[in-house]
Amino acid sequence: MHTTKHNWTTQEIAEIYNKPLLDLVYEAATIHRQNNDYNEVQISSLISIKTGGCAEDCAYCPQAARYHTDLEVQALMKVETVVDAAK
Repeated sequence: MHTTKHNWTTQEIAEIYNKPLLDLVYEAATIHRQNNDYNEVQISSLISIKTGGCAEDCAYCPQAARYHTDLEVQALMKVETVVDAAK
C-alpha cells in the first residue's frame, strides 16, 4: 500500500502536470488495482442539507443571496435524517 506524500517539489509537480492524461489514468488504475478489488466500485452521493434561502453572500455559490433563481427553498434537514441518509 502506498503512503501519502506531502513533500512534493515543484519539479515533481510539473512532471505530473505535464504527463499525458492517459498515462495518468493508467498509473491511477494500477495503484487502485493494487489496493482494491477492481471489480467493485465505491458509490458516493451528496445531499443538500439546506437548499436555497441562504443569507450568506458567497460569490462562488449558486445559492448565494446575490443570485435570484427559481430554486424551491427547503429548510435545514434534521440531524437524524442526515445521519440516516449517510448510512
